[in-house]
Amino acid sequence: MFELLLVICTVMFLGGFIKLAWAATWGLFKILGVLLSVIAFPIIFIGVLVVGLGTYLLFPVLLLIAAFGCISKA
Repeated sequence: MFELLLVICTVMFLGGFIKLAWAATWGLFKILGVLLSVIAFPIIFIGVLVVGLGTYLLFPVLLLIAAFGCISKA
């Protein structure tokens, strides 16, 4: 009987830890996506105004792809 209670308690703790890890990961990916977007959008704006389109636009686009990937993973 004690073993059964121990198994049930362990499963409940494991479920709680999985929920906590899921919530923390979701929050981290949201923060990372927002930070990458905040960095990438001004670079795109300045790049289009000053340099024009071209290879200069590649870095911010990659940052935005990473940001949206992180947000969609969350």
